[in-house]
Parts: sequence; structure tokens; C-alpha cells
Amino acid sequence: MDSPSWKNLPDIALIEVYSYLSDADRGNMALTCRNWSDIFKSPRLWRSRYFELGGYKAAHHGQMAIKFTEKYGPYIRYLTLSCSHPSTHTCKIIQKTMENFLINIETAKIIEFELGRLELERFWKYDNVREKLVDSFVRFFQHQKNMKMFDMSVAQCPLTMGCKLLEALVASSGDTLTDLCLEDFFHSRLAVFQVKRFRCLIAGFTNLSFLSLNYNCISETIIEILTTSLSGKLRNFSLKVYRSDPHFHHIPTPVWRRFHQSCPCLEVDMWFESIGSASETVPILVPDIPLKDIHIWTGYDDDSEWNLHRTLMHIGNNFKQTLRNVSLELDNNHEILDEAIKNLISKCKKLKDLTINAFVTVEIITQICELQEENKISKYIGNPSSSDGMVNH
Repeated sequence: MDSPSWKNLPDIALIEVYSYLSDADRGNMALTCRNWSDIFKSPRLWRSRYFELGGYKAAHHGQMAIKFTEKYGPYIRYLTLSCSHPSTHTCKIIQKTMENFLINIETAKIIEFELGRLELERFWKYDNVREKLVDSFVRFFQHQKNMKMFDMSVAQCPLTMGCKLLEALVASSGDTLTDLCLEDFFHSRLAVFQVKRFRCLIAGFTNLSFLSLNYNCISETIIEILTTSLSGKLRNFSLKVYRSDPHFHHIPTPVWRRFHQSCPCLEVDMWFESIGSASETVPILVPDIPLKDIHIWTGYDDDSEWNLHRTLMHIGNNFKQTLRNVSLELDNNHEILDEAIKNLISKCKKLKDLTINAFVTVEIITQICELQEENKISKYIGNPSSSDGMVNH
């Protein structure tokens, strides 16, 4: 029997070895012999890729990315892009790089596409550069017929450009996408829910199980659209309520009830950012929302009229059957919230994770520990330890 030899390794084993190596090490390994060189060209090795196209070395990053896609672009299936720290100077470089990069991978059958923090409204000051960038994405998305996941969080698109991107996405992958992440996709302060064009577009995504939006992108009408178009499919709905976004419109309880009846497995996550006032949070949190996670960050304003006690009592009394995770970052709070916190954790029997960044008393920490020892609240919440002051548990 022949002794084991590296040259006799089956292809599947070599591909597995390659998968743990950096690109440079893969190149060195490919120089070993012809067989290993052939395996180096296997499409399976290049399916999942991350590219940094920004930063102070944007030009260098772009050259490397384009060089890679000239050889292996068509093999990519899972693509993550980053354009970190754009500036007036680097935006022009990034735009040109992105144009050539997307042309090189136009024939790739992308399954997952992720591009975070493009921030078009914040950093991209020249309209012609932004328009060229968006046009490049539109042409690319029009060729993608198999996408399952799309994430352009914090793109901060102007309304027209954002709708243009979504139109291309709906036309190509509206019936294949299962995960759609559009948190901060549009520029803040826009009442997107009032735009007919957007309402028509959101109806074009018919296979979603996960959807992430800002509250300024939903309304009674849009929830009714989702109730029909995603019946029995949507499982997780993430909503961000941001202070500078329009958020004083309220969705009636019956609308949420019908939505949940249409999607029985639906769970909702809500994030309130820079909002502390009960007059703003409570009307949004209607009882028929199947709320699983909630995060409230009050921001840094010194406002004694928040009435957080009312907010926490409302959450504990109305979401005790569904709530599993609560995170409270209560900066500059002047209220004593012991009673409301105790009510929250004692009533929400499914609560597994509770994080509080706030000034609370030692007494409430002691009470939480006692409730856990008596098995009146979930052990999964964890035993806090603190003196008066900032508490995390």
C-alpha cells in the first residue's frame, strides 16, 4: 500500500485547505504543482468576498479589487463591500472604482449583497458623482436575478435615488429576496411613507422573511400592503424610530392585529434612538405589535419631562407575552424607575436578556436577585451586581 502523500489528496480536501488561507498564501500554495494550481482556480474558493474600497488608501484598494474581479469576479456569490471614511476627494475615486468593479462582476450570480454606511447624503457632496454611482448600482442590480439577501443600511439615499435603486432590485429579485435590510437607507427627515412610488415598490418584494426599515418608511397603508404581499412569510420585522425622522404618525391597533394574523410567526424588534418622551414612544407601541426586542436610547438631552416610568409600565403591561430582550440606555434621566423596572421583569415571563444603563438604586438590584432566587423571573436574565450608579445586567 502506498504511503500517504499530499499529491494524492482529493480535490475536495484541497479546496477545504485553501479555504482557510489568505489570498497571498493561496497564491503560494498554487505554485507547488499543476494540480494545486488548477484547484486554485476553482470557483468554490472565490464565492464569498469582502472588499474595502474606501479609506485613505482608496485608490490602492480599488486597484486591488478590480484586479481580483478581472480574474474571479464571475465566481462571487456572497459579496460584502465597505466604503469607509469617504471624503470629497475619495468619493470620486470610489465612484470610478465601483463603476469598473461592478462591470467586472456583472455576470456573477450574487446571492447576498451587503454594502454598509455609504452615507450618500452626508459625504457625497457632488450630485454628478452620486448619480454616476447610483447608475452603476442600477445597471448591476438589473442583472442579478437570484439575490436572497440585500443590505444597504445607512446608505442615506436622497428619495429619488433610493427609489431608483429599489426599482432595479424589485425588477430583478423582487420575488427571490428573503432578507431586505433598509435601515437608514433613505436620508433622515423624509416622510417616505407618504410617497406613492415607494408604496408601490415595497409591494414588489413578495418573498421576504426578514425586513428592516425606519419608522418613517411605514404607515397604516404600507402595513396593509405587507399584510397582503407577505402573508405567511414575514417572520422578523425590525423598525428603527429615529428622532430626526418623522415619527408622529401612528398605526392603529387593528392594522397590527391583521398583520400578525396574516403572518403568525411574525416577531417585531424596535429601536428608539434619541427619543425618551413617553408622549412619543407610547402611541407607537400599540398592544397588538408582536414585540420581541426593544431598545430605547434617550439621547443626551436633559429633559425632566420624559415620563419614562409611564413608558416602562406600558411595555411591561402590554408585551408580557412576547417580550424577550430589553435594552435601556437612559442618559440624563432624573426619575426613580424602580417600580417600573420591577413591573417589567416580573410580568414579562419570557424575558431572557435585560440591559440597563441608568442610575438605579441598590434596592431594585436586590429585588431582582430575590425574584430570581424565588424563580419568579427568568434565570436567564442574569444576576446584576452594583452599588448606586450605572448598572449593566
